[in-house]
Amino acid sequence: MVFFDEDAVLQNDNRALTLSDIERRGEETDKIDSQSFENLLEKIEAEDLATIIYTSGTTGEPKGVMLTHENFTSNVLAISKGLPIRTSDRSLAVLPLSHIFERTVFYVLCANGVSIYFCAAFEQIATYLSEVRPTIMSAVPRLFEQVYHKIIKKGKAAGGWKTSLFNWALEVGQEYWEAKDKHESVSPVLALKHSIASRLVFSKWREGVGGRLRFFVSGGAPLSRKLSNAFWAAGIPVLQGYGMTEACVTSANRPDDSKVGSIGTPFEGIEMKIAEKDGEILVRGKNVMLGYLNKPEETAKVIDEDGFYHTGDVGYQDEDGHFFITDRLKDLFKLSNGKYVAPQQVESLLKQSSLVSQTVVVGSGRKQVGALIVPDWETLKQTLKEEGIAAQGSPEELCENPYVVKRVQRDAIEYTRELNDYERVKRIYLLPREFSIDKGEMTPTLKIKRGVIDDKYEEAIDEICGS
Repeated sequence: MVFFDEDAVLQNDNRALTLSDIERRGEETDKIDSQSFENLLEKIEAEDLATIIYTSGTTGEPKGVMLTHENFTSNVLAISKGLPIRTSDRSLAVLPLSHIFERTVFYVLCANGVSIYFCAAFEQIATYLSEVRPTIMSAVPRLFEQVYHKIIKKGKAAGGWKTSLFNWALEVGQEYWEAKDKHESVSPVLALKHSIASRLVFSKWREGVGGRLRFFVSGGAPLSRKLSNAFWAAGIPVLQGYGMTEACVTSANRPDDSKVGSIGTPFEGIEMKIAEKDGEILVRGKNVMLGYLNKPEETAKVIDEDGFYHTGDVGYQDEDGHFFITDRLKDLFKLSNGKYVAPQQVESLLKQSSLVSQTVVVGSGRKQVGALIVPDWETLKQTLKEEGIAAQGSPEELCENPYVVKRVQRDAIEYTRELNDYERVKRIYLLPREFSIDKGEMTPTLKIKRGVIDDKYEEAIDEICGS
């Protein structure tokens, strides 16, 4: 443990160091000749502890994940072999290095001689994209959702024939990439339409992300099929991947072998399979952690006697070997009629609406599925204005406006129409402010703490889902 504040150091704690201690050790290390330094390096074994990263704690107390040098090095080598990364590439880093996804990506890029540029703040991404013009980049779905909704907003605000052209391009893009993703033949007419859409509309999308991007790698949460299709059709490949603190990065789609909605295939040396009992995804390989710090019982619960790590994610594998996640085992909830609902799947559909900024699907133990929604207030106000609905006031006041609620609810019903009847969102509850880390509603990696949300908004959930 390193303390910047020397007064905070616990007495008689041999594990504690101050910043001054670190600086002094650094000065002593500078005096060591190169051969002595090499000798020190040779003492490091593959199975030695490299770092401890704490889990986000969405369902309980965070646990210290012990990762070895081999966990990282094997992962770096496997990913470097699996993805076409070049020394000439440029990458823009937007995620915190405390996140296993960004940490692993950082090591991979360094190992391959890639130039890395760090974005100072999430709000400055647009500026950095145009300045850095990255060729590869990792991000979370939240980024793609925000970019997509900004594009939609700008396209619809253009007005007249420009908006008509924009909407036409979106429809063509969806039809075109759905066919490409399913390896179906694309008719000459559709190919021509897509070529026109690409030149007149999608070219601006590509310029918006720097104009040189070869591919994004997305991880941390599912990205909706509609958004994925839109980006791929625009010539901006988004390769969805999969990983966790306990096993680094395990799988990803490849530029020449990608399926929308899937997390791809495992990297070399990593085994993935589906448990017969409950459909849980299991992972085995040199990438799997040493264990949880000082928690042998917890470690034994997730790593079985065959060395497979039990991820807690439910999914399936298709005939081509691609894995798909349907939800988290702990997130699945049962309605009062006994039907199980996978909330992440429903949430990914709701986020397709430009009116939705954040959402949490609820209904555990209740009669029906509902959704707590934080609207994109600017887009919602503009939409209401265009539809002739007068809606003035603060977000708190608008949340109580029945016309506003009905308008957002209309989108929620429409976007979940493809689901089974018991999975569809029937009613919604609007919230004026976004969920945040500071309020304890989200983890540092921006994952929703569902237990906290259920407790905090119990009355609202009873209102829309039935007690």
